Amino acid sequence: EVHGVEFLVLDSNAPVDAVTEAAQNGVEAGSLVCFEPTSVPKARLLSSSSEFVECLSYVFPNEDELFAMSELDDDGVVPNEGETSLDEYKPLRDAASKLLSRMKPGNSHVVITLGSRGVLLACKKDLSSSPEFTHFPADIVVRVRSSNGAGDTLCGAFVHALLQGANPEESVKFGMKAAISSLECAEHAISPDISSLII
Repeated sequence: EVHGVEFLVLDSNAPVDAVTEAAQNGVEAGSLVCFEPTSVPKARLLSSSSEFVECLSYVFPNEDELFAMSELDDDGVVPNEGETSLDEYKPLRDAASKLLSRMKPGNSHVVITLGSRGVLLACKKDLSSSPEFTHFPADIVVRVRSSNGAGDTLCGAFVHALLQGANPEESVKFGMKAAISSLECAEHAISPDISSLII
């Protein structure tokens, strides 16, 4: 059972029934449920469960995981490096909009990691509003030593920032800063240096 937990973070490594039950328990306890998809096959499998998806307030997919979760096909349109026009991200916006429509009603968010192109944040603030999108270009990574753990780092740092009172946009920026620290760390999947970062 879940009690007194503001955010419940789940990934897709456990069986579907177990993850779904955990998500439902979190919602019943008043927690905001966050989901890190882990892989395309696992994202597709869990997103086939409406009972699971409707529990989610925050999802942290990469592009491929997003398309798997939204059940839309990637049409192959990829923005050029450095382009930030939201029009260039229409396939991603369409996929995120569909996913948001299936998530927990109200204030829901999809944080899409785009590798060297940064992060696309999709927010749906209430049932009647249209999704809002914000693109965050990536900062320069001095040297990528390991990509293992970068997504987990971003997810964890994002939630940490929210718990410290940051808004979703500020939380994305902090998550990206932490992810860069992990990308530049060869010794650990998640850099120990993130503990010294300031929101």
